[in-house]
This record gives sequence, C-alpha cells and structure tokens, in this order.
Amino acid sequence: MLRSNLTVKVPNMNRRNFLKTAAAAPLLAAGNSLSAKSQPSAPSTNQAPSQKVQVPLRERYELSLRRVLSGTSPAFTDDFLLADVRPTPGRRFTEFSGDLSGRYIGALATAARVYRTTFPGLSPLVEKIIALQKPDGYFGSTFHFDHPTDDDLALLWGNGRLLVGLLEYHRYKPSAQVLAASTRLGDFLVRIAPLMLSQQIRDEFGAAHFASSYICWMQQTEGLSNLYLATRDARYKDIAEQIAAVVERRPGDHVHGYLTSVRGVMDLYQATSDPKFLRQCEAAWQDIAQSQDLLITGGVPEGWSPNKHRTEGCAEADWVRLNLALWNATANPKYLSVAERTTFNEFAFNQFATGDFGHRVLTDTGFAGDGAVRAWWCCTVHGLRAFPDVHASVFQSKDGVLSYDLPLDGHLDDSHAKPASLSAAATSSLAHDASVTVTITSAGESPALFRIRKPDWASALTVRLNNAPTPSPLENGYANILRRWHAGDVLTVHYAMSLRSQSSDKNLFTYSYGPWLLGASEFADPAYFNELTTENELSPAKLQTPPTKHPARPFAIPIAATSFHYTPAEFPDQEQTVALRPISEQTGQASTSWQLQFLTEESS
Repeated sequence: MLRSNLTVKVPNMNRRNFLKTAAAAPLLAAGNSLSAKSQPSAPSTNQAPSQKVQVPLRERYELSLRRVLSGTSPAFTDDFLLADVRPTPGRRFTEFSGDLSGRYIGALATAARVYRTTFPGLSPLVEKIIALQKPDGYFGSTFHFDHPTDDDLALLWGNGRLLVGLLEYHRYKPSAQVLAASTRLGDFLVRIAPLMLSQQIRDEFGAAHFASSYICWMQQTEGLSNLYLATRDARYKDIAEQIAAVVERRPGDHVHGYLTSVRGVMDLYQATSDPKFLRQCEAAWQDIAQSQDLLITGGVPEGWSPNKHRTEGCAEADWVRLNLALWNATANPKYLSVAERTTFNEFAFNQFATGDFGHRVLTDTGFAGDGAVRAWWCCTVHGLRAFPDVHASVFQSKDGVLSYDLPLDGHLDDSHAKPASLSAAATSSLAHDASVTVTITSAGESPALFRIRKPDWASALTVRLNNAPTPSPLENGYANILRRWHAGDVLTVHYAMSLRSQSSDKNLFTYSYGPWLLGASEFADPAYFNELTTENELSPAKLQTPPTKHPARPFAIPIAATSFHYTPAEFPDQEQTVALRPISEQTGQASTSWQLQFLTEESS
C-alpha cells in the first residue's frame, strides 16, 4: 500500500491494449492452438541443486516465509514491528498504526494453523502488542474524534489490519486476552461509526487521498465481521452491515483497500448466511471483470482507472483470495479459473527473488524493469498471507467426495476428512513434464469418488493409477474415478498443453502455454530490447523447438519456453530469435522489463 506522494514516471503511452477488458474465464483459454509441443521426460532425481524440480507453490511460500522470518533489508525484529503500534518515529509509515504488525501476526498465525507448524516468537510479540493498547481501545497516535485528518484515517487503516491479525491469531490459538483486546478495539470502531458513516466524511476523504481515503474505514468490514463471528455481539455485525452498504469502487481509488473491503463483505456473508452480501460481492467481481482494470496477467493494478500506473502485491493477494472465497461459496468455476490464472501469473510475477512482494510499473505492452519496489511495509507480509488460502483450495472434501481442484502441490490431511473419507497429497512437476502425482494418504473401507478438475487450458487429462491406465470419464469439467481406495495408491495426472494465442483489437498478440502467460524478458534476451522493441514482429509460423537453451534458474518453467523468429524493427533484413517464457520466471531473476503483447506478421 503506497502511502507517499511519490510520482512514478511512466512513458506517455496508450495502455488500452494491456489493460483492456478481460473475460471472466482466463483470457487465453479459447485461444488458437499453434503447435503441439512434445513433452520432455521427467528430470532426473540426481540433478544438481540448481536444476532440481521446483515445487511451484510450496517453494514460493517458503521463499516468502524465510524472508519474513530471517530476511534483512529490513529485518522484521520485534522493535521494528512494534514501531507502528507505539508509535516510534524513524521507519517508514508508522502513522499507519498496527498495519505491519497486524499483517505479520495474522500471516504467521494463519500459516501456523494451515500448515500445522509453530513460530515460537509469535505469542510473545502478540503480548507486547496488546500491552500497548490505548485506554480508548485503539493503537498508535492520538485519534481526533471531533474532526479526523489524513493521519487519523491512516490510524484507522492500521488498526483495521491489526484487528484482523489479532483475530487470526485467536483463531489459531484461542486467547481470552487477545479476544478482550480485539473487543476493546471493536468498541472503539462502534463509537466512531456514526461519524465515519456520515456523508461528510465520505465526501471529504475521496480517492485523491488514496491510501488515506475512505477505504481506511470501508475495510473495517473484515475485522468487524470476524469479531462478530468470535463474540456473536450483534453491534459488530450491525456496523459491518452499515459499512457494507457504502462500499463502492471509486475511480482512481486504491485497489487493495477496495478489495479488502469486499473480502470483508464475503466474511459478513459467512457470518450471517445472508445472500444479499454474496450477491454484492459477485456484482463487485463482475464490475471488475468487465472493466479495463483487469490485466491480461489475471491481476489488477494498484489504483483504479485512471490511476493505473503500476501493480501492487497486496491487491494481487486480495484478488486471489476474493476469487477463492467466491469459488468456495458458489462452486462457480469462473472464480476458480481466475484465481488459478492470477496465482500462476500475476501473483507469481509479483514475487521478488528475495521473497518480497511489491510494485511493478506497467507499460502499454507489459512491464518496465525500472520502478520495481519491494513493499516490505505491507505487500511482503500480505503476499505471505495469501499462500495458506491457495493451499487450502488445492483439495476439497465434501460429502465423502475428494476433489483435486488446482494443479499445484498441496495436501488434505487426515484431520480434515471423516474416517470414511479420502485424504491425499499432491506433488506437482507441471513445469517440467505437465504432470502431477497424487498419493492417497488415507481411505475408508467403502468405495469413494475422487474427482480431478480439467482446467480450461488443458485440452485433455490422462490418469494413471499405480502406473497403469485407468478409466476417468469427464463430467462437468472433472475426471471421475470411483473405487475402493487404499493408502499408498498413486495417481499420475497428465495435462495436455499446447501453445495458444489471443489477439487484441489493435492486432497485438499474447501467447500462453498451459496456465502460463508468456513474454519476452530483457534479462534473458537483452538483444531483443532496444528503442523500437515494441515494433519488432514475431513470426508465429517459424517456431524453434526446442527453444534456445538458457542457464538453469530457480522457478524456471522449461516446458513452456518457446522460441520465435522475429523481424527486428531496426534492421528488418536480419531475422532474429527470441524465447518467450512464463512471466512467473521473474521471481528467479533480477527485476527486468517484459513485453507481453506483440506485433506479428499477421498484424502487418
């Protein structure tokens, strides 16, 4: 969340093509098949460490977790985290009281609960935080009850994030002291609600205030809804409902703040089962999906139009989590498809080699290398918080049926399944051989149904059980296998992929392979980039397979890399070659420029 008046210089370009309206399903799902690529054999298990099979979700989670727990520049020490609660001048953004500290405890508490691990320093930190609560119930600097300023809105934002973090900790490790502190903070929000819900405040803190705009109050839906779940005190529900009624997407406003507010309305739906809140969230989703603010990467910008100059890791994490919440509430596959596309592309692209999340500057055809920012004050920890939600959505167990919904590594452990139900673990090698291995970890005595989702980007699924072909008829987008299962049964799922293209109204083409959006990276192909880069023309009919070899790097997706011949705009008589690679590979390299939309010979 950017909280300064920093101006990012971006070329004066028409962003219409890159930020054009996106369909609800993944944009390239129905693209034109260009070629069927041969599937490379699975890598040897005796590879050097730099060439080992990368687990696409777990290793990304662990990269960000290591950064938060033991990284530097800056290190998240207790004093560093407490600086926004005391508050202590010095580090950036302590006026957002409780923001970083709240996100930190919420992310680690949720990770500890979902991944069944422990963080010994977490409980002592929580004790230090709640000891700093003001008599009026809030944390940080003095709040001006009569006439709030931008600093007061900043305080409200941080306190909202802290309330959520405290409640996530309480869900992980129930604590009377933590719940009491949360209740005192909730009572503070109830006290100021009449003022904050007034038309005067709504008008005064418009989108021009950005990070200290009215979104700082709207996002209280999340904390208040979860406080109601924990206490069943109707006052918190009533205020959350009143805030939900004024949640709106205002031009130029902050995307992360708005999406957090909508996620809070989803929590209100979970707390009340009132369908009007679900309808509100579905309408908000549809509004975004039909706008020019949904990027071809599956993500969203930092600011709504016309303020969409760059991306933000917090907003990407929110968008993934909102889509997963809608999927779990409705079972509508469009939400899972968008969550999948964003996770494989924009969310992965946003993750830095350090494990941080942050900002990337948009251009009309992709991303600029300059202007990348590690937003340690919010995005790094908020990005970490998204991983447990993705992990929890890989498998779904309901009414004795086990579904494998996302082609990622993950597991459904025995504690989530009834005695007669299935549980399983998945290991993905999708990036290398288009396959996932699923191992049954427990099973009942009776036959049970195991369902495997076929994503839109896969033309077919083939399933082998214990290394033998097995019938798996497709029904409603799932391959179904009904049998009596045994612990130790192994399924190998292969996803048929091909290179696909999609054209825009300006005859620019994008390319994808499987779930991955492809682009040209200046880091990997510096010769392709120069003053007239975007005027180079690809030759889709002249693919070079296999593509040009590059040194092995972490988070590489070798199966998707495809080399194109192209005509350089600056010397068209000398045809050259460029490798298009998944944009998610950005994590394994220094921040660099990417071109995602291309002129082709067909265009001209």
